[in-house]
Amino acid sequence: MVAANEFESLRQQLIGFSYRMLGSVSDAEDIVQEAYLNWEQAGRPKLDSPRSWFFRVCSRLCLDRIKSAQYQRENYVGPWLPEPLLEDHADRAELDESISMALMLTIERLKPAERAAFILHDLFGYEFNEVASILGLEAANCRQLAKRARTHLKGDKQRAPADAQVVKRISDAFFEAVNEGDLDNLRSILSEDVVLTSDGGGKVSAARRPMVGFDEVTTFMIRVIRNARRNHAVEFRAVRFNGAPGILGYMDGELFAAYQVEVVDGKVQSLYVVRNPDKLAIFSRLATS
Repeated sequence: MVAANEFESLRQQLIGFSYRMLGSVSDAEDIVQEAYLNWEQAGRPKLDSPRSWFFRVCSRLCLDRIKSAQYQRENYVGPWLPEPLLEDHADRAELDESISMALMLTIERLKPAERAAFILHDLFGYEFNEVASILGLEAANCRQLAKRARTHLKGDKQRAPADAQVVKRISDAFFEAVNEGDLDNLRSILSEDVVLTSDGGGKVSAARRPMVGFDEVTTFMIRVIRNARRNHAVEFRAVRFNGAPGILGYMDGELFAAYQVEVVDGKVQSLYVVRNPDKLAIFSRLATS
């Protein structure tokens, strides 16, 4: 019989899988707890492979949740970004591309079955016959689903491997230049076709569409920071989330945004700004840790 502590040994893997499927920490935690309750309600049957069984249940629960999540995305106000995922080790020196904002956004655009096959095989190391068992499909179908997912991923701009220290250095330099309104330094830091994506969820002010290009992005960022500083004390603090360094913005001591950059060839290619207060709530644990 699967003991509770045996399930606990799988919990973080299951949450990590469900988060990559859904882009929400709270939803991922709910899915994993629901999978456990399904096992309990079934009378705690003996499982030949607890890992495969729980992954199978979580996969199916995620696929069901995506159907409703897609409806919510269609009604979401402005661009959507995944809920930030905090890490246990804030001093990690390497990047984790598998939970990066860029990859999470690409995964979000995949069809549900493609998403599941890609995550299970490419990110969690399942063989296709195991993926097939989990998803209730043929192995050949799962292989094709993962292949199509990779094709979508390769359709994005090819990215050279980044370095966490480089990302942090460029991120810090970017915010220093924004604070000073230093366009010359910003031009050396930002790509000419940089894209800013801001998620306010319709609950706070945020750009309602992605901003593209050096001029538009820098004008917007400098204006926002300057306007905030006129009447408020603004502070930025380093943090790590979604496998990379980031920055939290505080206004009069209250968190108002979480920023993260994607660095390609030594320049900022994408800037992600999470402003939705529901998604920022996860950072409250930093204040109490």
